[in-house]
Order: sequence, then C-alpha cells, then structure tokens
Amino acid sequence: MNTGGWLLLTALFSIALLLVQRTERKRRRVTAILVALFALLVWRYAIYRISGDCDVLFKQVCAFNWVRQRMTIVAITTVNWSIVSAIVLNVLFWVIIGRSNPPGSSDSITVLGMND
Repeated sequence: MNTGGWLLLTALFSIALLLVQRTERKRRRVTAILVALFALLVWRYAIYRISGDCDVLFKQVCAFNWVRQRMTIVAITTVNWSIVSAIVLNVLFWVIIGRSNPPGSSDSITVLGMND
C-alpha cells in the first residue's frame, strides 16, 4: 500500500464526506451528487497515478507485465482503504460531535435591518 497516497486520499474523501454530512437537509441530495462526481474523479485519477508510479522509478523493471499488475493492485488497495478510512473517520466525527450539533437550516436565519 502507498502510505503517502493513502493519507492524502483519506483526507480528500473525508473532507468530501464531511461536506455532505454537514450540509443542511434540503440541500443534501444535490451536494451528495456533486461530491460523488468529485470522488469518482479523484478515485480514477488516484488509480491512474499510483499504478503509474513504477514507470518513474524503474523503467526496465516495469516492462514486465507482472510488475504492472502488482502496481495496479497496490493502487486499487490504497484507494479502497482510503475510502474505508474516510468513512470510519466520518462516523467517529458524527458519533462524537455531529449528533449533538446538527447542521443548521437556512430557515432559521434572521436578517437584521436598520430598525432592528
């Protein structure tokens, strides 16, 4: 597993999930769709970049097919574990902080004018 990639991807997926979790209830579906598109792009790009790391370091060794397959497995494993870690971190956040402090609603906003 690529540890640096795992940490970065865990942070990105955690922020994306936290954004959906802390969005007000009326806007949650739209936010979830946009975050899902973002997560899909990050997921595909991470697999592409991590599986291509071998080419930078060892051009001769990476010519073998089994090495490329191994790097692809490492990339997929890294991305999947980062998603699992992000979900666990967001569940912990929700249990510790989120349940007692639900996201606000735009209906409760009051605008103060000059006479207030």
